[in-house]
Amino acid sequence: MRTLQTSVRASEDVAIGRAFVVRRATVKAQHQRGSDSEELQLFDAALALSTEQIAQMAESNDIFAAHLEIVEDPMLREGVEAHIAEGEDVVAAVESASQELVAMFEAMDDEYLSARAADIKDIFARIQANLAGGVVNPFEGVEDGDIVVDTELFPSDMVLLDLSKVRGFVTAQGSTTSHVCIIARNHSLAAVVGLGNEVLQIEHGATIIVDGAAGTVIVEPDNETIDHYRLQQANIAAMRQEQQSVAQSELSYNGEHIAVMANAGSVADVEQAMAAGADGVGLFRSEFLYMQSTEEPTEDAQYEAYSAAARACGGKPITIRTLDIGGDKALTYLAFPKEENPFLGWRAIRVSLELRDMFCRQLRAILRAATEGDVRIMFPMVVSLEELLEAKQLLEQCKASLAEQGVAYRSDIKVGVMIETPAAVFIADTLAAHCDFFSIGTNDLVQYTMAADRANVKVAHLYNPYSEAVQRAVCQTIGAAKRAGIECSMCGEFASDSAATATLVEAGLRKFSVNIGSVAKIKYTISKL
Repeated sequence: MRTLQTSVRASEDVAIGRAFVVRRATVKAQHQRGSDSEELQLFDAALALSTEQIAQMAESNDIFAAHLEIVEDPMLREGVEAHIAEGEDVVAAVESASQELVAMFEAMDDEYLSARAADIKDIFARIQANLAGGVVNPFEGVEDGDIVVDTELFPSDMVLLDLSKVRGFVTAQGSTTSHVCIIARNHSLAAVVGLGNEVLQIEHGATIIVDGAAGTVIVEPDNETIDHYRLQQANIAAMRQEQQSVAQSELSYNGEHIAVMANAGSVADVEQAMAAGADGVGLFRSEFLYMQSTEEPTEDAQYEAYSAAARACGGKPITIRTLDIGGDKALTYLAFPKEENPFLGWRAIRVSLELRDMFCRQLRAILRAATEGDVRIMFPMVVSLEELLEAKQLLEQCKASLAEQGVAYRSDIKVGVMIETPAAVFIADTLAAHCDFFSIGTNDLVQYTMAADRANVKVAHLYNPYSEAVQRAVCQTIGAAKRAGIECSMCGEFASDSAATATLVEAGLRKFSVNIGSVAKIKYTISKL
């Protein structure tokens, strides 16, 4: 028996099963190098086929919308074209371009962006496979109860893999933001990632235990260890069942209603959240609608998407955050300036107030969609009253233009702001006088309050939502909302932390917006207060 350990906390589940060790064949096309134009023709054919395949997957999975954006980016073709011009054949050129782009992303300090290197690898692997004659499924032979072991798992692997058969994942590479962790948490599967090359020493068919919460993998455990983890599995299952018993319940504390809503980024997310028992959607991330296209979505396209999301809520409230772009999110069709620190630069409401026509198209779409349900508007990254008033003025102009055109819209739509900077906390009383609600975005609030990049391991100990400074900021915001008689919710990761629930409720928080997988857990925690 031997134990592998990592500090990455990928999931809360435990799995015991057979190791299915993935053996990926090196896929390389064999051919004689032709002229530059002939090599480019081969690449263009493989690229077109890859784009078609990714577009089909994007129809049912939002992850591949980002892949589609990458594969259609001229930079990808230009990289391959440059290497062909230097004398490489198409296979070598694709490999060289892939290595360059992957290295560029892996070198980024931001954890979210560096994790996107896996997307680049995935796309180029597909192009290489199509050059060689087609994509091969490396998961042939997976049996019920298997635990998949690999160097790295990619989004497209989840299309080829029957998740109903799998109990968990173990990978040498990856972080908490990698796709395999997201998949594991959404499907209640055990996962341990970032274990290093020791993973590659696990033999195919070996019995292994995966403890996602502890970041532990035990290879060929003895019977006593297996019995211990089987008891742990039973405890987790019993707790989940108990949590589900209150998932659809209405909750209150000291006679006040408490809502547990969900964060979502697509209509499918909203549907999943409603099935999980969410009391609404406290954060609908509209930027994914912009990121899954190579051009700005039209007002009508946005209206259709927001309307569908509102209908999926079934009358429960849905708060649509206006475009939160910049920082770690960019658009290929917008020219973002090169910034030393993009998280302190041109992003969120700052972009919208500068690109007014684009902003108004979004506001008009939301106003129109609000006739389909309890839709609300939330402005991100507001740091001054002037920004809020300017955004509200544009909203009024959009209402006037819709009325003039005879287009149906909701005139009494509720408007709020995200409190995610110390500046917003300091002027919370001022902002509250012009808002219908606040939503505390703890991910950025912790980062800015503690001056600690949440993706930088060197200062990870400082990124602490339990710190006195952050707790004071949260309490000050809740207090300002209460004095003004407006609602206050929390939509950051801290809201999904059940260890903090009691403290937040005692502080006066009455609305939580959490990860979909945490709805039942947080409801259960509140029900026990």
